[in-house]
Amino acid sequence: MKFKIQAEKIIVSSHSTITTKSDSVIECTIMCKNNRNCMIASYDSITKQCKLDSDSKPKTERLQTGKIAIISHGPTDCSENPQGSINGVYRMFVNNSYIDVYCDMVADGWTVIQRRLDGSIDFYREWADYKKGFGRVSGEYWLGNDNIFNILNRKSYSLRFDVQDWSGEWRYAQYEMFKLADESNGYEITLSGYTGNAGDAMLGSQKYLTDTRFSTKDRDNDDMPTAKCTDHTNGGWWYQGLPERWCTKVNPNGRYSVDDSTTSMFWYPWKSSFKGMKSITMKIKHF
Repeated sequence: MKFKIQAEKIIVSSHSTITTKSDSVIECTIMCKNNRNCMIASYDSITKQCKLDSDSKPKTERLQTGKIAIISHGPTDCSENPQGSINGVYRMFVNNSYIDVYCDMVADGWTVIQRRLDGSIDFYREWADYKKGFGRVSGEYWLGNDNIFNILNRKSYSLRFDVQDWSGEWRYAQYEMFKLADESNGYEITLSGYTGNAGDAMLGSQKYLTDTRFSTKDRDNDDMPTAKCTDHTNGGWWYQGLPERWCTKVNPNGRYSVDDSTTSMFWYPWKSSFKGMKSITMKIKHF
């Protein structure tokens, strides 16, 4: 267990504070560590009062007999895993709770937020599913828009797509800056700075998907006046009416198929068609 002690301080009780008794600052700290909502603890050696707080920065006051223990609950994204870690599923501490994610450690600690590789999971889902996440982290999954927002809200992140066609060739597209708004703002996406060899499917010269809101089959946030993009793509995504009357030039959450169809999992700038890809992965890393 990792924690940092600050002497002569104590937490000022609030609605986020639990007060109990313990015999030592170490015991109080262990109580905090074992409480998944606790971010910080304080202990008064005279009264033996132990305060556990779910606020990471609660109000404090000076007390000569007090000590504060700031808890480290573990990594908050894959880049914080120990050097030499292997690819696989890891537990991360995000927004005061734990979630499981797949970490690409060979590529230096990317946090995978979406993965398609075998068609085992249906991605044509409703808003609530995309909000909380679905699938199997060891296989195909969407991490959840709330989880993605909470990770991105802490630091500055880049977004990378790894794309594989049915011949086995891999290409990538990377965006230097990636942000999401919260649910009340429709998980609006902001992107900038494309590099890669798959083709820029998210921005282009008109930056057509940045500042758009997320859509699902039961919540239409695209700006197509006469069509519902999710009906044409079979997935949840950020859509905008392009000059060519397309909803999007990339469809990572579409139907898993080799077909040349707008419902397929396509990457148009690479193939100049809607031909489905074999694999698409989305991952993020802070900079």
